Amino acid sequence: MSLTPLQYEECKKAFINLKEEAFNLNHYQLAEITEIKNPLQWREFLLDSRTVDYISSEMSLIRNAAINYMVQHAPGSNSVGQSQLINALQKIDETSTEKKGPAFIYCFVPLNEAQRMAPNVREIKPDVKKVKDGEFIMTIDDPEEN
Repeated sequence: MSLTPLQYEECKKAFINLKEEAFNLNHYQLAEITEIKNPLQWREFLLDSRTVDYISSEMSLIRNAAINYMVQHAPGSNSVGQSQLINALQKIDETSTEKKGPAFIYCFVPLNEAQRMAPNVREIKPDVKKVKDGEFIMTIDDPEEN
């Protein structure tokens, strides 16, 4: 099932209207407490990359606000548990900054004789410079541009 733009907007509106409570609910629970009774529609909404990004940024803001509140009130507290919770929340926030996304891997594949002689094939020899271990910059001087 793929959401239509209208379905996505309906789910988004209902989700935002639930405020912080929405972040603790799964697709079955959202179907129970909202006017959108289809858990599969909620599942698609929760898996949509726009929703994932939104929830991630909102949770980061909520987590940072909670940490700031606890730090502000920590001087009057003798609780070891509170300091451990602050430490744990900060570590969660640190790991959430991990880079995600596609990894691009370029490699050279030699052409066979038939490919080399084909009229629609153009072999480009890039200039590759090593930036740091495992990372390279590839520039191509296109002969058609010269």
